[in-house]
Amino acid sequence: TAVAALSVSAAHAAPTVYGKVFLTADYTDTNYDDNYRASATATSAPNDESTVKLNSNASRIGFKGSEELTDTTKLIYQLEYGIDVDADTNGKGQFYSRDTYVGLAHNTLGTVLAGRHNTPLKIAQHKVDVFNTTLLDMRNAGVSGEYRANNVVAYKSPTIVGMPVTFTAAVSLSEVDKDTDSPATEKDEGANGYSASLVYDQNGVYLAAGYDNNMGVEDTAWRLAGTVDMGKMNMVQGLTLGALYQNADLFNENDDAKTWLISGKYAIANTPWTAKAQYINTDFGNNDISEVAVGGEYAFNKATTGHIYAGQISRDNYKDDTIVGTGIEYKF
Repeated sequence: TAVAALSVSAAHAAPTVYGKVFLTADYTDTNYDDNYRASATATSAPNDESTVKLNSNASRIGFKGSEELTDTTKLIYQLEYGIDVDADTNGKGQFYSRDTYVGLAHNTLGTVLAGRHNTPLKIAQHKVDVFNTTLLDMRNAGVSGEYRANNVVAYKSPTIVGMPVTFTAAVSLSEVDKDTDSPATEKDEGANGYSASLVYDQNGVYLAAGYDNNMGVEDTAWRLAGTVDMGKMNMVQGLTLGALYQNADLFNENDDAKTWLISGKYAIANTPWTAKAQYINTDFGNNDISEVAVGGEYAFNKATTGHIYAGQISRDNYKDDTIVGTGIEYKF
């Protein structure tokens, strides 16, 4: 009956609905390298350009929750979908999958989940990239490893006894029976991908190490990342410093890609303003990509933040992008 159905429904915990809208207006001035332009064919030689675009920066909506199974174990789930606020021209349509999974969480043994999820190496970055998801995101400065993998089975340990340390490991199943390499990249198309991380997080100090094997464009990659809250170190209140180093052995490339990133955020006392800055250099052996960026965040309230930023991404033998942007971010 309808009453019985309502009773059964009420017995299950309702999911939490969450998300964010992050929309920016970005001015980009692009200048191509003269040698690159000269090497292009007459029909493909690019022209310098200046554009103003609206960009939806990882806007999303999600549903998550849990259901107690025993005194020590619960089922967990999350369904999260990206939404492009400004357009429907990304090739994926609206409501495209982000982290979507189902799993089991045990009080003392840790958590196992299966579905689609960010790799442990990607998660290890934490909050080092202070321009994350904007046009000044470190991915646009040549940093690989920022993968959300399909067909993932992952395990996350509980906090290791006596230490604020957690271990996470994941396998991305290839789901094909092949023993051949891709002719374009030499990637083993039948091999699974693997990722792992080890994280220390306590009293304002965050340190992480991550490793990938056969993920995305990488044969192997490893990164070290960290942030330090200088206020909790009794040094400079409001200042957080971050750094990242990554070495990636890319398929079909002779040289490893080596990245350095340093960043900082400073919450200005007694104001809603936070200033931030970032420098990135990725060395591919025969060319570099570098980024210099500065910006600010204005906290209207806990849910709403205004953004303003400017920076340049320089790509040797290709092009330079000068970017100025502003926007609004609302979380719910």
